[in-house]
Amino acid sequence: MKHWLYAALVISGALLHGCADADTTTHIRMWHFWSEPAQRRVLDSLISVFESEHPGVDVELTELTWTDGTSKLQLAFNAGTQPDVVHLGLDWFADFDAGGVFDSLPADIATDGNAARWLVNVRALVGPNPAPTIGACAVSDAHNVIKRILPALWERGSTLYTRQPVSADLNSGLVTAFLRLHRDAPNLVLDRSRQLDEMLLRGNVSGVFTGPWIVDMARQRGVTLHTTVMPSILNADVLAVTRTSQHRDLSIALIRFLTQYDHARAFCERISDAGFPADLARAQSDTLFMRDSLLRGFLATALQSRTLPRSATLLRIEPVIEEMISRACMTKDSSALSTLVASTRARVLMEESR
Repeated sequence: MKHWLYAALVISGALLHGCADADTTTHIRMWHFWSEPAQRRVLDSLISVFESEHPGVDVELTELTWTDGTSKLQLAFNAGTQPDVVHLGLDWFADFDAGGVFDSLPADIATDGNAARWLVNVRALVGPNPAPTIGACAVSDAHNVIKRILPALWERGSTLYTRQPVSADLNSGLVTAFLRLHRDAPNLVLDRSRQLDEMLLRGNVSGVFTGPWIVDMARQRGVTLHTTVMPSILNADVLAVTRTSQHRDLSIALIRFLTQYDHARAFCERISDAGFPADLARAQSDTLFMRDSLLRGFLATALQSRTLPRSATLLRIEPVIEEMISRACMTKDSSALSTLVASTRARVLMEESR
């Protein structure tokens, strides 16, 4: 009997000890879009460092994709199952932030309202010659069409997406910009982003607006490319804390850790898609980003570029604008372009007034 009682006490004590251990672990949930295997490995390694610096903290990572990640986030917020920390593109952030789902951040890390910039990248005009002619733009490739062609329209006088409301710049100036684009690049090739990059590397097109990942691709194939520096769209990855998080201080600590220059730099060093740390002024004097002339061109482009104006309507009007751009790239007639832009303006106005 005594042996049985002793054994029961030992088992009971072990169970209580296990519960105590579980209770002392704080779980922080972070949802992010770095879903490719190599990207996940690098982020996992950074999170391991954070956890080692914060004993008793476990960061649970969930990968999202750019295809359906925003809808999954919307469903989570509607169901009350949102994580503690969210990674988003800045151009999508405003739509979520308008719903009051994010908490404020300390002033030293808040860069965009309730968000902290983590990484930035840019689409630069790249080709085999110092000043290539634009030879391609994307079509049927959601979230990429605007980034791949808008800088060329800015260069030709359009002010589209430089202010709010966007509908105000769906005007004759945009028509003129498209006509000038057709004049300068009479044989525009329409294809998806990956195919455009491949055509650039094979020399099938003379210039493409592409991202910094092309640097490694060109180096691996021994292809010499150059950047024509001009203002472009500055894309930013931001981090935010959800208003319902029960671990606000630790969530902020995680954001502070990831956005710290050295940690952001380590991510960019191993993942060329990431671009640069948000602190571009510091990146400008960093030897890591000065080692390659093509990469320097991307950094120079980023320093001249700007983010799209923040608006809760950007996500809704994006497919409308991208459809117009794709059609306009195949339309050289002035009258037809004017009609297309006017009909697009009417559709965008409806979305903006909702």
